[in-house]
Amino acid sequence: MKKQIYFTILLVAILAMIGITSCNDGDEEGRKVTGYKEYTLTVASVKLPGVLTSSGKYVLSDVYAVKNEQSTDWEAHGSIGKFEYEEGYEYQIRISETNYLDYSMGDPAWTEYELLEVISKKRKDSENLPPHFIPDWYFEQSCPYINPEFAYAIEADKKEDIENDLNTDATYKFGGLRYYICFTGIRKWFLLDADMHTIDKGTLITRNKDITELPDTYKLLPPESKITSYGEFYFVKGDDMGDSVMQYDAFIYAQNRSRGFAPAPQIVDIWLYKDLTAYYQNKYPEANVKAVVIRYMVEKL
Repeated sequence: MKKQIYFTILLVAILAMIGITSCNDGDEEGRKVTGYKEYTLTVASVKLPGVLTSSGKYVLSDVYAVKNEQSTDWEAHGSIGKFEYEEGYEYQIRISETNYLDYSMGDPAWTEYELLEVISKKRKDSENLPPHFIPDWYFEQSCPYINPEFAYAIEADKKEDIENDLNTDATYKFGGLRYYICFTGIRKWFLLDADMHTIDKGTLITRNKDITELPDTYKLLPPESKITSYGEFYFVKGDDMGDSVMQYDAFIYAQNRSRGFAPAPQIVDIWLYKDLTAYYQNKYPEANVKAVVIRYMVEKL
């Protein structure tokens, strides 16, 4: 009986040792350094919008514009550990690049960058920078655009002059260009031509509005679905609403695709409104203009 108990205890001890060894082996097979190198970068005096990957998703963010020792072209670069960046200065820095691998993680392979030395820091405007580091496919897949084929409503004695003005003035159709709005991450807008070249860009500032703040003239041109919220969109060049390129009132409909517990993408419809009544009352004082409203559809979140 004593021998049986002894062998039982011995077997449990052996199994426990195997378990501990297995755990240690797992730890040893966890995070591994698969590559390491050091090099020098030139870092531009401003950050630019670019697309980074985070947890398998693409995120729009402000990124460093950098040139390595062998390149003459600016490239996008993400975070650099221990780098205290100050806009308005062009840097030369030396950094380390470490590649890791860990199959226990959702993203098993990743790279970390860390500052080793600031070689120089000069106040200057970096030259020959691109407007951004956003690929064409990101605009097409992730950024809706304002459809230039707008709708309008007019209440006036002489509607023909106003209709002709709306239909022939190229500015109402953005001169044949397309405004893209990037909502995820940093909120930016971009004016692109047919070849996806950037003509202009800036920041989108939004604020909520109550329906009572909106002109009654909008009732002449109701949106094409129910509305869940109202707001105002400012397309600005800097960070101040006073530096606005254009401004619209926004009618927004947002609804989850699924009522289940799992998170689901939203269905979002946005209509942008502008009241042009005062403008056309001044332009055509004899037309007895009572209301002029235009409406754009944002295509498509």
